[in-house]
Amino acid sequence: MKLPVLAWVYAAILALFLTNCYIPINANLGGPTKSAELREKILSGKNEDKILIIPIDGVISDEGERTFLGGQEDSILAGVKKQLELAELDPEIKAVILKINSPGGSVTSSDILYREIQQFKSRKKIPVVSLFMDTAASGAYYIAMATDWIIAHPTTVTGSIGVILSGINVKDGLDKLGVKDQSIRSGGNKTIGSPLEELSSEQRKLLQSIVDDLFEKFFQVVKTGRPAKKETELRKIADGRIFTASQALQHGLIDKIGYFETAVQDTMALPSYRKTPDNTNPKIIYYSQTAEKRANFYQILSPELKPDSTISKLFGTSKQVRFLYLWSY
Repeated sequence: MKLPVLAWVYAAILALFLTNCYIPINANLGGPTKSAELREKILSGKNEDKILIIPIDGVISDEGERTFLGGQEDSILAGVKKQLELAELDPEIKAVILKINSPGGSVTSSDILYREIQQFKSRKKIPVVSLFMDTAASGAYYIAMATDWIIAHPTTVTGSIGVILSGINVKDGLDKLGVKDQSIRSGGNKTIGSPLEELSSEQRKLLQSIVDDLFEKFFQVVKTGRPAKKETELRKIADGRIFTASQALQHGLIDKIGYFETAVQDTMALPSYRKTPDNTNPKIIYYSQTAEKRANFYQILSPELKPDSTISKLFGTSKQVRFLYLWSY
């Protein structure tokens, strides 16, 4: 009995997984390749002025996802930086709207993106606006502090100003199984945070001091980004809690509640938005690696730059110990 060609392909891919082999394959399954270039696409509008939409979706990281065939795609950090670089070269771009839907991410990646946006604004001298979607928490909120105006959808969840270092301890369970750690180290704190041993009180204080230091940096970023908010009031709510859009507005953490149309109108009303005379209908644009055109604003997603990996979904990814500006639940 002959198997269909597709069945043979599936069997070959399964065999590669089971034998932990890797064979480089150069193929395009309809999505962007590693070498694909970003190209401008027009969503709406007709005047020569442009407003660029840059999506920030998912956990903020400098790690690109592995594709199904073993390639490497841009991380959110790399993808956003690439778009900012392109925007800086286009004199017709008069503003940028960040479409943010993220629970946050690594401390360093969040801070780098914050700085990249600040430097972009300084060089380009155009406004950058944040539009929060479902979630814009922790590191995502950190990034928004670099922008000139923050709009949240009515059902957005935001806030989570804080730092977390996740970890578990399996020592007691392993002891019952007779499994012992025999790591050889140069100093008592070389394996600090290891799941194979208990944290001493001194080690706990050491890690807490790092978390506190990173939190203070986050706090200062928010304090700078929301200058109208009194520091004493900000301290009270910067305890990691999350807020609805209406709560965030009440606490002065955002500027307005609205939708995409609101973001465009508010962007054009900002003092730093310098339109060309009589340009009342700017082109709303985005950058894409694919030939497919998006029908509306809500289809513009950053997984196009960093697609979800089928391998990651099926088998998970390796975890590292990281300090995170992340809302974890």
